[in-house]
Amino acid sequence: MTLGIRIAALGLLFGATVPAVYAEESRPISSILSPQASAGGSAELTVEASVEPSPVLGRPVLASQHPGLKPITPADRGEVTPPEKRHRPGELDCSNCHVGKHHGVLQMYLGTGGRGTPMIPSHMFQVRVECVACHIVPKEAEPAAGIVGQTFRPTEQACLNCHGEKYRGMLTRWVETLSKMRDLLAPKLAGARAALVKADPKHPQLARAQQLVDDAEHNLQFVALAKGVHNVFYAADLLKVANGWLDDAVRLLGGAPVTGDDTLVRGGYCGVLCHEQAGVKLPETVSFAKQKVPHGRHVAEFGAVCTNCHSAEVHKAVTATPATCTSCHHSPQNERCESCHRAQAAFYRGETKTDLVAVEPNVMAAAVSCTGCHDFTKKHSRKVVGQKCLACHDPGYLAFMDEWTSGLDAAVAEAAKVLQRAEAALGKARGAGAKKPAAEGLVKEARAALDLVKGARGAHNPTAAEALLEVARRKAEEAMARAAAP
Repeated sequence: MTLGIRIAALGLLFGATVPAVYAEESRPISSILSPQASAGGSAELTVEASVEPSPVLGRPVLASQHPGLKPITPADRGEVTPPEKRHRPGELDCSNCHVGKHHGVLQMYLGTGGRGTPMIPSHMFQVRVECVACHIVPKEAEPAAGIVGQTFRPTEQACLNCHGEKYRGMLTRWVETLSKMRDLLAPKLAGARAALVKADPKHPQLARAQQLVDDAEHNLQFVALAKGVHNVFYAADLLKVANGWLDDAVRLLGGAPVTGDDTLVRGGYCGVLCHEQAGVKLPETVSFAKQKVPHGRHVAEFGAVCTNCHSAEVHKAVTATPATCTSCHHSPQNERCESCHRAQAAFYRGETKTDLVAVEPNVMAAAVSCTGCHDFTKKHSRKVVGQKCLACHDPGYLAFMDEWTSGLDAAVAEAAKVLQRAEAALGKARGAGAKKPAAEGLVKEARAALDLVKGARGAHNPTAAEALLEVARRKAEEAMARAAAP
């Protein structure tokens, strides 16, 4: 089948030339038109182009449409034509002007083109989903399409065709979330640019800060212009990196980054972009390094984001290590120790619930926070904790530290021995067939008192710890007596 394309060249074509790659030599287009056209008239050129069915769409496409429309010469049709009258190939190559129209979109889909992240191909690219799988709605109606050509818009129906109803609204969510992330970064970018303007030209970190801001702005622009929905998690990762760069740039120049709720751009986008819409439930606890971790609380209470522990490149992959936990939990910036160490915090503040003794707050609770004693910039030890005392007290105060730690350790060990003997006596009585409910109740209370001190660490409240250990010893001794009684 052939398609006749009639092109009217009106007037002088601004002396445009054809690249030599498409012709033996380059010369003005006007020089190949008829004298009438060169003088301001019009000339007609009919181009014959064969049509082949598209292997993907099933729609007819021009065999000559890529890299551009090239006239079929008489020689191509087997005709004998004098060389001087042949049409020059490439004179009407569209790529002369239309260059890289979808280059950015293609890079986004492949997971390249941004800065600061590895290559992260779209999940759909990895399973060989082509553009036409999502772009299925014609942009132009007939007969306009026959004049200006046809392209195809994306539609949510394409998502539903493959993924089903649970993906309804997913495309809109991607668009809106990426837009929100860019909006969150806009004031940060403006603040960083302002910091660069105000900075001393001789500032030793100015060049580095400038590079960070430029790279962050590139990512923002790339996500916007290359349409981040073509690779939503790569786009989100680029914005996350940009967020960190903008904060770092301002800090390098001695300023304070623009504050606000940046959870979304710090890496908390997985749930918003996909999991919530797809109905994925966040597990309350997970196992990590042989320990149960409160997964839900890390997100809801501690401000952790998905990519703190999970890979942004590989779905579901866990990248966290024990060092990852320590870098967050025991960093000098973390003042939320009590979110995890609840038993110790309650004991320190006199909030422990028990009927065994009255637990009053530690005398320092109102003035000294956890980090007032615990310094995790150094290897943690009792000696390091003791040195923190000297920030407020004289060296003689270190004797109290020994009493609260080594002294309480000895008291815990002594109470444990007494309790062990009581449990042995109770076991002997059971073996003899005797029932000792009173002794069993005393042992249970003694064990509760001892466990409370061991779990909360007695040094956090020495007065309460000593009282509880005394209760543990006394009840264990009474239990022994009752167990041995006939």
